[in-house]
Amino acid sequence: MTATTQALPDSRPQPLPAQPTPRRDPRHQSAAPLTMLGAVFLGICAPLLRVPTFYYWDDTAGASVGAWRHTADALLEGRLPLLNLELWRGGNYAAEAAFGLFNPLLLGLYVGTKPIDDLAIAALVIKGFMFLAMALGAYLVCREYGVRPWVAALAGTILPLSGFTLWMDGAAWVTGLTVTALTPWVLWTGKRAADGRGSLLWAVLAGYLCASAGNPYGLLSTGLVFAALILDVLMNREIRRVWGLVVAGVAVALLAVGTYLPFVLSSSVSYRAGSGTYNDEYLSPGLSDVLGLSSPSLQPYVNVFGETVFSFPALYLSWLVMPLLPWVRWSVLREQGRRLTAVYALGVVNLLIVVGPSQIGFFRWPVRLVPYLWLSVVVIFAVLLSAGLHRSRARQRWVLTVAVVFAGFWLAWSDLPVQWDRHLFSAVMVMVLLVVVVRAARHSQRLLALTAMGGTLVVLVVQLSWMPMNSNVLDYRFPRSEAAMEESFADYRPGLTVQIADVHRVESDDLRAEKVYQDMLFGSMYAVAGVESLTAYSGVGFNVLDAEQCVAYQGSTCRDAWKSLWDEPAGSDVVLADLLRVETVVVQREMLRTRADDGPRGWELSERTEYVDVWRRTAPLPWTQGRLSDVSGPVTVTSDERTGDVGETVDFRRDGSGAAELTFARLAWPGYTAEIDGRQVPVEQGPAGLLTVEIPDNIEDGTLTLAWSPPGTTVSLAAAGLGLALAAGLGLTERRRRRAARTSADGPGDQGEPGNRTADELADSAGHTGELRT
Repeated sequence: MTATTQALPDSRPQPLPAQPTPRRDPRHQSAAPLTMLGAVFLGICAPLLRVPTFYYWDDTAGASVGAWRHTADALLEGRLPLLNLELWRGGNYAAEAAFGLFNPLLLGLYVGTKPIDDLAIAALVIKGFMFLAMALGAYLVCREYGVRPWVAALAGTILPLSGFTLWMDGAAWVTGLTVTALTPWVLWTGKRAADGRGSLLWAVLAGYLCASAGNPYGLLSTGLVFAALILDVLMNREIRRVWGLVVAGVAVALLAVGTYLPFVLSSSVSYRAGSGTYNDEYLSPGLSDVLGLSSPSLQPYVNVFGETVFSFPALYLSWLVMPLLPWVRWSVLREQGRRLTAVYALGVVNLLIVVGPSQIGFFRWPVRLVPYLWLSVVVIFAVLLSAGLHRSRARQRWVLTVAVVFAGFWLAWSDLPVQWDRHLFSAVMVMVLLVVVVRAARHSQRLLALTAMGGTLVVLVVQLSWMPMNSNVLDYRFPRSEAAMEESFADYRPGLTVQIADVHRVESDDLRAEKVYQDMLFGSMYAVAGVESLTAYSGVGFNVLDAEQCVAYQGSTCRDAWKSLWDEPAGSDVVLADLLRVETVVVQREMLRTRADDGPRGWELSERTEYVDVWRRTAPLPWTQGRLSDVSGPVTVTSDERTGDVGETVDFRRDGSGAAELTFARLAWPGYTAEIDGRQVPVEQGPAGLLTVEIPDNIEDGTLTLAWSPPGTTVSLAAAGLGLALAAGLGLTERRRRRAARTSADGPGDQGEPGNRTADELADSAGHTGELRT
């Protein structure tokens, strides 16, 4: 070409202009994740504008808060509360396997929030930490797969503000939120170790924190991540790294045995005894629901807690994902090759479970796995978006985008046609935001990400204006002040309080601190008030006593519980109230109106309010220092004293021959042992599920010692020891390899293996290949 010859314009489609790669300044490196954390913080605060107790909801309020406060109190006293006798059916924390008793991260959060008297604020702090941890974990995973910082920050914003994560796990099911928050960290640390850039010890730590969070889905999610990473290294022919991942995964599983083995071994007395594989469509979404992930107004038509539709956008991920698919550079997935194997595998398996049967073994309600599916979707979308958007054939791409948005509108309208105006507004809003985002993408990925983050917050505010709360689950509206509750219910102490009431019989307007909660509490909130009560939330329950008192999972009862209290249960000639050592009975007047002459001898109607009748024992109970409630046969008890949290000693002498039995006001959980002067004697489940011990005929006198430890403790300790040994072995092996590497010369090709390249180098070579083309 001569100097006077003019170059012809390139008629080929032009992609977005490449952005120069600046020298990496730490301040610039931190701008994206800090912006992301700020956006997520604003997002999790948005629901509080209309519903200040958004995160103090359902199971969080009914179960978790009571366990958090009691656990924090015990830890500050130097104890680990494996069994809380005062909570009865809800007090076997080891069997519940729901509160992360062996998880140092969660225990630190419980203790750290204990000084906060406002329980709603305490819940917000714990959940806020999890939301931010989830965002940062997703960001790091995306960066590990070569995603540019601002796009990774966008991905980290999307995941925690998705529908099920915010409205269900965030509002109510905090253990699910914890698992979703920690799963990205397992994937990030595991992927770094698989690629030879990180230590397997970090993967073991992250895996243990996720698996021991107190949710079986945490164990499932951790196992799936390790399995996916093993498949990843096999597909990438890194066979030598397989064994390290296998050993790390086995170490995590062994360390988590103590979290779940008591749950399994206690199932014989709980309503979780039966499990199987079946499908009743309960909380089981379909594939069309999943495909509506970018429709902000879609409320899936699913069987959910007695209703037929979710009250919130349960399957929503982001307005951005599906409509932008016509614009992304799909070739980047081919260029990434097998590097995304683990993400693909996780996505496929989680999708199969989500659209599968409603229960598989102990795992029920497949919609719970939607957040784990979204992690894979977000990572793949971020990889695609990081490569830039096409600018060619814009008209055809807009046609496809409009078709995708219309499909989302149609899916949403099909489930709830009556809300057509909401669905139409949602579709128009998404189209406007897409125009802004596509235009922003022409300038820089930073502007694209910032615009998309802003759009995500706008969409969230609109969604909250339509669906401000999760009304599919229970809103207790409990009082928020721990100190106020302790003061309000001080007259229910000391001794056991039995409450005969049903939360569903309370008018919604009466669920207030100054109304019904002056006289009654539900769930495990009596633990916060410092009152011993049969009323407690439990995920496992205790079948025999629950049947005697017709107790529901959250502690509500039926009117027959009043009669049962004054009857003699099967196998005893003592009324249940005496066997339980009841001191106070609170009867909901809406359920049953008692009269002064309705109570048995030794009881009086001491108080009547608008909501309850309060009965109190007038005759003192024997053996006031312990929990012994009945002695049958020729035995005299000379002393009974409780020792420690759960132990008890009873001094006795025999007055004659024949069968003799002691009954204790404590549930016969598996794990109890009894000894008489060092000789082991059997413990049994007696009347109403209470613990009984038979005194052998050939023992004239002695001291009976009761003790309890979680069933399978020996196995759990052995498994934990082996798990720690495997982790230590991994650490020593890695240390030897690092030492050997330092003493040897660098071999050729070290810079060429993908496993030794940084995330930014991968982004330069793979993530932006399309942008650098001309």
